[in-house]
Amino acid sequence: MDTAFMRKTFALIAKGLIEKEQLLQTEPTRYPYSKAMQHGINMFLAASQWAGSQAAVEYPDEVSFLTHFITRPVEKWFDTWESGAVEQLHLQEEPFYAYDAFAYQKAGNVYVPSSDCYEFLETQDSDIMNGTDERILYEKIITLSQEDYCRVRRYIIEHPIITLEDRRAMSLELADDPMARDAFQFAYEEITEECYRCPRCRWTMMQGKYGYSCHSTHCTDTLPELTDEMKLDSSAGDLYRLKKGVMRYFAAPGKLELEIAAFCEKKKLRWALWPQMDRYDVEIRFPDGDVWEIDAKAYRNPIALRTKIQNDGGFPSGDYARGYFVIPSEYTVNQRNYTAIINRVLKDQKNVECVTLKTLKTAIAKKEVACNDE
Repeated sequence: MDTAFMRKTFALIAKGLIEKEQLLQTEPTRYPYSKAMQHGINMFLAASQWAGSQAAVEYPDEVSFLTHFITRPVEKWFDTWESGAVEQLHLQEEPFYAYDAFAYQKAGNVYVPSSDCYEFLETQDSDIMNGTDERILYEKIITLSQEDYCRVRRYIIEHPIITLEDRRAMSLELADDPMARDAFQFAYEEITEECYRCPRCRWTMMQGKYGYSCHSTHCTDTLPELTDEMKLDSSAGDLYRLKKGVMRYFAAPGKLELEIAAFCEKKKLRWALWPQMDRYDVEIRFPDGDVWEIDAKAYRNPIALRTKIQNDGGFPSGDYARGYFVIPSEYTVNQRNYTAIINRVLKDQKNVECVTLKTLKTAIAKKEVACNDE
């Protein structure tokens, strides 16, 4: 038993939860069976037996396992392990250990993957991600020209919900490029449930057994009062929304990217979104010739972001004066050491730093003034 075994265990469980949700949407009358989920469960039960737990006897099947574990914070999954087993594997240092529940109960025996589940899965290797909506969309848009790539991606970020007329109009605009049109259409799904437009992220918010749910638990944690004006009428069948994984991985982080671009536009600086086919998120060119490359990240868990950066080999190399990983400023309100955790693994890249959006804007403004004074 080792740490790598446990990493794969939780990656398979996270992928299985998302697969089950996708299968349930495709065939709502059939039980959504996921091989990845069962594989992950079997691995966790085997690890529990090694650690002296009776979980394999008490929760041997998928239903009992989900009922007991999936709505609990991950660290609680190890409550019945023998003392010292968690320490022996150094699990407290793993990103999955710090996460809250991987799913919440929507109604009856229906569970919905949480934003923590999506965030953790995004830190995993591509072979684990294969088959998920976000990975399929990425494989589609990465084949497009730079112009079409930016066009489709920006539309997705700015339009979490569209009408049938919107869908037809955009499809018509992309008619000359079937691959771009296919990528755009794949990103959306028809809204079939009664729901509200989320006042936080503008996606959909549905009521379940334990309140309202969105693509991010942060939306429900900071939910203002819902009004009738926010309610979406899906009875006519003419409303579409981004698939949850697409909203989580493309649209949500993309808002941060567009905010950076808008700030550069206000400062009358030269900038570009997703240059070199998304090698970076935002490129800024200053009057003195310096280039800054920006990679925006929307990970609420700093350990998860640290793991993702380490798996990717740090900040992409290139001919730039400064490189920045940028996170939303509010992420540091309750985690003041967030950027310090990331910067410790960036110490070998002297011109690279993790900062908040507020800090980045301050740095851009100072650089612009310095250029104008020369």
